[in-house]
Amino acid sequence: MNGNGNKMVLMTIAAVAVGIFALPSTVSLFTGQHNWYSIGGGANELPCIKCHADVYEEFLRTDAHSTLDNSSNGRPSEACYKCHRTNKSITYARGNVSGGTWQIGEEAHAASTVACMLCHQDNNSAWTDVDTPFAGGFGNMSYKSPFNYTNPDVTDAGTAAAHDEFIKGAINNSLMEDANEACIACHTHIPVKINWKHAYNIEFNATYNESIVFPPTHFNTSDYKANGTAPNIESYGNHSGGANVSHWPTTGNVTYWG
Repeated sequence: MNGNGNKMVLMTIAAVAVGIFALPSTVSLFTGQHNWYSIGGGANELPCIKCHADVYEEFLRTDAHSTLDNSSNGRPSEACYKCHRTNKSITYARGNVSGGTWQIGEEAHAASTVACMLCHQDNNSAWTDVDTPFAGGFGNMSYKSPFNYTNPDVTDAGTAAAHDEFIKGAINNSLMEDANEACIACHTHIPVKINWKHAYNIEFNATYNESIVFPPTHFNTSDYKANGTAPNIESYGNHSGGANVSHWPTTGNVTYWG
């Protein structure tokens, strides 16, 4: 047998050896990957936390929303559904809807990002067992939002809300849905950085008036003025609620396993 023949024999032996050791693992790998999750029957859900474990951990730390997990009968993905598959105007994919039929997702395949006000306006969620408080309290209806930010259950309906412009700015910003930027900034542990530019000082006249009943004061004030503007000031809020004006709060690397 010549040299080329010997090489062919050795290559054949090597290929067979690789196949003996590698082929079973390859078959096992592909077999395991094709155990499909069912969205039919009683579960009708995918394991959302398999990929979104970090989001689920944050979810469990919120006192208000962790009750959704408790009402989901030990099925954490259902708690995810109650926020991300809850828009009544969207057709989501579902299995075994009726008589073994399947509903194909149209406006969204599996989930959607929703505005906080979808549930916190007047319980417009598709989940009837979720009782959400009204989050209104703002009175400027020039927001161009589909949601109602004036609370009909209170007298002033938010007409004196100090953060009206904050809500309006968040709605007009395309970073997130509706006013979610403002909702997250105030109601979650997400760090916040704010660039401030305000009056350098405020000037006013205080006139003594003995006829004013004391307390609270014997002075009338008038002629208020704002003089100049201070340089831009940056403030940094960390996830625990603390703040500083010197540096951005540092965080360590976090690894999540699905």
